[in-house]
Amino acid sequence: RIVMAAPSSLRPPRLATLRRARVQVQMLSPLAGSLAAASMLPALLGFWKSEYGVSYAYGTATFLSGILVLPSATTRIATAHAACLALYGLRLNAFLLYRELSIARFREFRDKIEARALEKGGRLSRAPFIASCGLLYLGLAAPLMLTAPASAPPALAGALVCLMYAGWLTAAAGDAWKSVVKARKGEDALVTGGPFRHLRHPNFSGEMLLWGASAAAGAATAATNFDGRGVLAACGWLSLSALGWAGISFVLAQAATNLEKRQAQKYAGTPGFTEWRRGAWPGITLPQKQWPAVGGSAGPHRMAGRWPPPSRAR
Repeated sequence: RIVMAAPSSLRPPRLATLRRARVQVQMLSPLAGSLAAASMLPALLGFWKSEYGVSYAYGTATFLSGILVLPSATTRIATAHAACLALYGLRLNAFLLYRELSIARFREFRDKIEARALEKGGRLSRAPFIASCGLLYLGLAAPLMLTAPASAPPALAGALVCLMYAGWLTAAAGDAWKSVVKARKGEDALVTGGPFRHLRHPNFSGEMLLWGASAAAGAATAATNFDGRGVLAACGWLSLSALGWAGISFVLAQAATNLEKRQAQKYAGTPGFTEWRRGAWPGITLPQKQWPAVGGSAGPHRMAGRWPPPSRAR
C-alpha cells in the first residue's frame, strides 16, 4: 500500500509552533495586567511618605515583578532573568529597612523630606510624580515579558543575564561594605576600600549594569523569537523597556553626579581623598554644569525629591 505524505501546508503544526503561538497570545494575557499592577501599586506608598515612593516602592515593585513572571518562564535563561529582579528587590528592601531601623539620621532625613513635600502642597499633588515612578517600574520589568515566553532565547541573552547578576553583586557589595565601615568609623567616614577601591559608587554602577543588561537581554530575545501577531506585542514591551532603561540610567547618573559634588565639598583636604578619586572610576555621570552646586553642609537630605532615596545616596 502506498502512503502519500500530506503537503506541509496540511500537516498539523508542530508542538514548538503551537507553543510559540500560545506564547504570543499570553503576551497580552492577564499576566500583563498583573505586572502593571505590581509596578504601579507600590508607588502609591509615596502618598504615605514621599521618600517611600522611590525607595520601598522601587524594591517592592521589582520583587513582585520577578515573582509574578517567574512561573511563566519557559527556559533557564528566563527563569534566571526573573529571579534576578526578585532577588534585587528583596535585597534592596531589606537593606533600606535595616538602615531606617538602625540609624536615627536616616529617619530624620525621611521626616525632613516629608515636611518639605507637605510644604509644596497636599498629598494629592504628588500624583503625577507617583504615576511617573510607577511607569518607570513597569519599564524596568518589561524585559521579563520578552524573555519569559520565548522558546529559544539566544546565547547572548544568557550572557547578558549573567551580567545582571554581576551588577546585582556589585551593588550589594557596595551597600554592605559602606554600611560596615560607617558603623565602625562613623557616618562621616570616607569609604575607599573593598569595591570602592576601583568604583567610587559601586551601588549606582552596579544598578546601571543590571538594568542595562536586563533591557539588552529582552531586546536580543525579541529579535530572534517573535513573529506574526507576537511582533506587535513585543514592540510594545520593547518600547516600555527602552523607556525604563533610559529613565533609570538618567536618575542613577544624576545621583552619582550629585554625590560626586557632595563628596568633593565634604572631603576636600582629607588625606588620601585626591589619590582615591584619581584611581577609582566615578561611573556614568552627567555634565556637572547642568546642575547647580550643592551649598552649605552637604548631606543626603539634599536629595529630597530626587532619585535614588537619601537612605542610599550618600
